[in-house]
Amino acid sequence: MIENRLLRGLLLSTTLALLVVLLVPMAALADEDNPPGGPDVSAIGHRTIAGNPLTIHAASDTSIQVFYAGKPDGQVYPPGYDEADSGGFMWWGVPGIPLQVFGPYWAGHDLSSANPVSPWLPIGQSAVTGSGTVADPWEVTTYVNSGFGVEVAQWIRYVDGDSCFRVLYTVNNVQTPGTESFTFFHAANLHPDDSNSGFGYHGSATDAVGAWNQDRTFLEFFVPVTSDLGFDMPPASHYQEAAYQAIWNNIGTGPLSQGPGFNDTIRTDWHNSGAGLQWDLAFPGADPPNNFIEFVFDWCFLEEEEPPPPEDFVPEPGSILLLASGLAGLAGYAGLRARKR
Repeated sequence: MIENRLLRGLLLSTTLALLVVLLVPMAALADEDNPPGGPDVSAIGHRTIAGNPLTIHAASDTSIQVFYAGKPDGQVYPPGYDEADSGGFMWWGVPGIPLQVFGPYWAGHDLSSANPVSPWLPIGQSAVTGSGTVADPWEVTTYVNSGFGVEVAQWIRYVDGDSCFRVLYTVNNVQTPGTESFTFFHAANLHPDDSNSGFGYHGSATDAVGAWNQDRTFLEFFVPVTSDLGFDMPPASHYQEAAYQAIWNNIGTGPLSQGPGFNDTIRTDWHNSGAGLQWDLAFPGADPPNNFIEFVFDWCFLEEEEPPPPEDFVPEPGSILLLASGLAGLAGYAGLRARKR
């Protein structure tokens, strides 16, 4: 455990050595390809995990676009672009400075529907590593900073052939050993159907939240993960599926205007869908760089030949990701976590 914590400190440090050795400077990061709909001039840039059925674009500001094989567009708005309206958000403040709403750098995207936030300060991104196998999954990590002593790492892991990919966030207070509380969100303007709209979905057994397409043969959803390999993860505190603007408003209407948070509801009518998970957390109070907390969810897709029965089935957290992987997949994730910490 001590060795793992020391490694965590090295990975999340913002020293010059880390930036030179581990990270790709943001100025050098460019889009790796163009979207299906035309040229992309975004200033953000992304790393691409090109698998099947999922191709994942992990942008340098924590936003994520996903392309599902056989679908004409991306599964996040704007569907024709590499960078999309999704990512990590945080309510955070320090004494003497108003609480701020931090999130992706929307102004650097080609197109965005989201409310303005205080953009994350970029640290860098790793290259995509791995070969996409169970023993050696594809991985990419994005590092950002709030500017007030808090660093965030977003780890993405994908095994080729799976219908889910895993997202793990680490939030680290690198300045003080305090136990300050904060709120973190992952949210997206979903695109489960060609029309940008969907029917809201909530899985009561798993707290999965997302949206069906119009004929209910394709489901896009987030599944919070609370236990894996014998160690516990903080559960999501709240969820919500609603019109995308309601999701953005409940996170915040501006950089200094936090919203009320998510309210554990979904909309079951046909609407322009957004969804997200919320974690209300507090730092453990350890001395930096060990004053961190991490939490996990799976971003999943379910394709059906026929509409499911009313009691919509969604696998338990992580089961799609690990369904074909067995114990080898579990061991691979254990290795990932050990290398991180």
